[in-house]
Amino acid sequence: MLNGYLLIIITAIGYAALPIFIKQGYNLGLTIDIMLFIRFFIASISLMFILLVSRRKSFTTYKAYLPQLVIQGLVFFGSAYCYTLSIKYMSATITNILLYTYPLMVVLMSTLIFKEKFSLIKGITLFTTFFGCLLVIDVISMSALKMNMLGVLYGIGSAVFYAIYNINGQYLSKHIEPLTVSTYTSVVCLLVTLAIYPPINGFAEHSYSAILMVGLGTAILCTVIPLFCYAKGIALLGASKASILSNIEPVIAIVLAGVILGEKLTIIQLAGGFLIILGAMLLKLDDLKQPLTLNHSVSR
Repeated sequence: MLNGYLLIIITAIGYAALPIFIKQGYNLGLTIDIMLFIRFFIASISLMFILLVSRRKSFTTYKAYLPQLVIQGLVFFGSAYCYTLSIKYMSATITNILLYTYPLMVVLMSTLIFKEKFSLIKGITLFTTFFGCLLVIDVISMSALKMNMLGVLYGIGSAVFYAIYNINGQYLSKHIEPLTVSTYTSVVCLLVTLAIYPPINGFAEHSYSAILMVGLGTAILCTVIPLFCYAKGIALLGASKASILSNIEPVIAIVLAGVILGEKLTIIQLAGGFLIILGAMLLKLDDLKQPLTLNHSVSR
């Protein structure tokens, strides 16, 4: 169980750095097609290499679970696509917080669709972390006129896709090793990127050093490591616990944005960060071992 918490924390650190790299990519003149392609290209090559070298037995077609694997890739791409566009229109911090409204969606889907037991501790934790997120984006003093509504919609869209990614990911983790799931996910994302933006021919117009920096950052630090850690983490903790615990990411993202992008912290944001961490701590009081059973609910 402790290993599960550690894996989700590592995931949070990796994903917290993602908006920083993307925002820097936009600042350096990169476009969404370039950033998505280089991210998933490097990630796919890296994951396939790791899989072939360390776990040859895991590199199979998994025909019985291919539909779920494709779905996993599609919903992750949907989340990544919306997330990247949201950062184009809003600050990295606000986009990151909007993504982390997804635990509410995960818990609701788990409870209503898959009949997961909704414990008191989980309810308190969810309320605490969600309220903390609201404080982090400083909704008390923020003017609606300052918000780009297109960016908000993309941010919420990213959260919806990511919630589905969590639910489907727990089902797959019961049958397929996390590294294999992560590899399929990245490859599907790469193929979808190529389908939407054919062909990728704009590299000559951009700085190769910028492409390399953003590509390696988003692919290795923010995709390969988090994909593997999160897939393994939800297998150990369950979708709801993993999703709520990962709400420590906004705190990390705020610190990174403050140091690298110059975004300032307020007392309200610090209070929100404290509530998010407190909510993560409350998870340890929840003794629910296997909160979600998907075998009978998802077609094979």
